[in-house]
Amino acid sequence: MNEVKSTLRRMAVYYLLLAVNIIPTAGIITDSFPTRNLSTIYLLALSVCLVLYYFHRVTPTGALSGMMKAISLMALFLILLRGVKYSVVSEVGILARHAWYLYYVPILLLPLFLFYISLLVSPKDNSRISKAWYVTLAVTILFILLVLTNDLHQLVFRFEADFANWDEEYGYGWLFYAVNLWQFALYLTAIIILTIKCRIVSSKRSAWIILIPVAIGVVMYALLFTDKMPKLNNVFVIEFPEAHIFTAAVVLECCMQLGLVPTNTDYGKMFRNLSIAAQITDTKGTPVYSSATALPLTEAQFALPSGSRIDEHILLHKMEIPGGYGFWQDDMTELDRLNEELADAKERLAEETELIRLRNELKEKQAKIEHRTLMYDRISRRVQRQSQMISTLAQTARDSTDAEVKDKCRRRITLLGAYIKRYANLTLLSEESDVIQAGELALSLSELLRYLNYCGIPGEFVGGADRCMPAVAALGIFEAVEHIIETNYDALQGVFVNLSAKEKVIFKLTFENLTRPISDEVTDKLKEAGVFCEIKCEDGVTYVCLSVATGGVTV
Repeated sequence: MNEVKSTLRRMAVYYLLLAVNIIPTAGIITDSFPTRNLSTIYLLALSVCLVLYYFHRVTPTGALSGMMKAISLMALFLILLRGVKYSVVSEVGILARHAWYLYYVPILLLPLFLFYISLLVSPKDNSRISKAWYVTLAVTILFILLVLTNDLHQLVFRFEADFANWDEEYGYGWLFYAVNLWQFALYLTAIIILTIKCRIVSSKRSAWIILIPVAIGVVMYALLFTDKMPKLNNVFVIEFPEAHIFTAAVVLECCMQLGLVPTNTDYGKMFRNLSIAAQITDTKGTPVYSSATALPLTEAQFALPSGSRIDEHILLHKMEIPGGYGFWQDDMTELDRLNEELADAKERLAEETELIRLRNELKEKQAKIEHRTLMYDRISRRVQRQSQMISTLAQTARDSTDAEVKDKCRRRITLLGAYIKRYANLTLLSEESDVIQAGELALSLSELLRYLNYCGIPGEFVGGADRCMPAVAALGIFEAVEHIIETNYDALQGVFVNLSAKEKVIFKLTFENLTRPISDEVTDKLKEAGVFCEIKCEDGVTYVCLSVATGGVTV
């Protein structure tokens, strides 16, 4: 349900941006300096933003990434052609007409690229498009060539003799309908393939949403074909280029929001590279994710209770999670070696001095272990509230028969788990040094926002810094952000975090619909940690600027 609401909100934003273009397109704003060609400038700005958005959103390499980035570049190209036709060459008939024909290069390539994206979506990183599917590229190129050479045969657009008043008096040939039937067939085929390939049941159930922009696109095209599109000042409120671009962009956005098109990959590879010996299995014991250092479990070992030894020096821990179990293994070799050494020393050494030396050595090693234990206990106490919330949510999910309640509990648990993991990581780093790289805090906040997105609350982190900051300040900022999110979780509508650093490390946080104000307790803790806090509220949006003196430059 959260994905549906989020997708519909994103869809509404796109069509709102399209509606804004009516103002300059329909001549509501005078087409004279300095507002001349304002519609083209506005659409070019949106296209550039779309290019930057896809370059940021998709994975940096691979054929799938290339296709998604190509879609945004085609949108930019189409708007450039629109500007050329209506401004640069508008008075030169043959050039303006061929600029119009060139529209169909991006118009036909956009659905083709989306179709190839549907073929490339695969759990394997080395997926390739079968050569047999290149026939679609050949058909598309043929259509493009036929449109570009329309002056020779007029099978796409039909004009009066000698192209008189060609921009106003023209009709459509059979090839025009074939071209548009081809592009919409590619769109629908791509959506069907993406839906079939998707392994997320909730996403498959919500795939009907994608038909909304497709239907809106068909309606806009039909209105334009039949000259029924509403007019203002004798000008269509929506033209072909923007109708096509927004249809393609909204369709792809819906696919990304619903998870039909992946925007991040290699989670399994990341898990395998963990230094911790851990694995996640399904309810039958089949491994889903496993780190490289984790020993494979037999059926007998899978059934053992937590705390059992599966090898001479390997201690197995077990935890039930939704859909399976989580296992992690502790190597007790060093501790077992110390115990054996102490036993042997007591048997072999009779002299009191030697026994004292061994006892002192053991105390030193035990002190290190106790120090770590105290540190883990401190972390456990600090996240006790979150741990209790996880237990409560888990119990609520077990007691409920409502799938939506279970899903909400699961998402909230993942958010709390991400906070506990990242808080523990920052605490361990603070034990090693009094300063922490700002990038470590950035990664922690980024992961927290990613799981916040998973909970249905939009969250985004941008920026970076190569500076260090006091460890106590980093922990204070992370605690404060988590506290604000948890106290406003039910009403919060979005979180945006921007990181920059020069003389100071600056975190700019934007909270939408913060119903509970930031308490004095939070600001006092930040001040004690050396964090300067500035808060500003406008129109339901709260802006929080946190600045910290740098602790040094990383090398």
